[in-house]
Amino acid sequence: MLPLREGRFFIRFREASTKGKETLMRKTKFTAGLLAFSLLLAASAIAGNANKGTLQVDETVTVGGKQLRAGKYRVEWTESGSNTEVSISDGKETIVKVPAQVLPLKRAEATNGYGTTADQAGNKALTEIFFGGKKYELSIGEASAATATSSDQTRGSN
Repeated sequence: MLPLREGRFFIRFREASTKGKETLMRKTKFTAGLLAFSLLLAASAIAGNANKGTLQVDETVTVGGKQLRAGKYRVEWTESGSNTEVSISDGKETIVKVPAQVLPLKRAEATNGYGTTADQAGNKALTEIFFGGKKYELSIGEASAATATSSDQTRGSN
């Protein structure tokens, strides 16, 4: 009878040992997965979109045929170069997407701001957006900055 008990003990010990290994394996896989997810999340946060900023409009302006009322907007663009697409949104949805150019500046602007041109009726069109501390500006539209005369242009900051 004694050998039978030893056999049961051995079988039970082996089952417990196997279950412990399975539990350890599950915990190891879970920890490794959690670590990988954390690293991916951190990498995406670091490599986030650097091509974005905010725009505070103090008056109603037109851009790409759409009117922007006075308020705060989010500005994002696809690439830094001569041809890019600027997306202006209110934080919830995109209001307008327009072609633009990223133009270098000799010195960084002190504050965020924008430039407009006025037509004969007095309607203002957004022609440029600049960002405080950045050595570039966004020239909105394909030919907006080139066609406006200096007397028609207005620059403001927010």
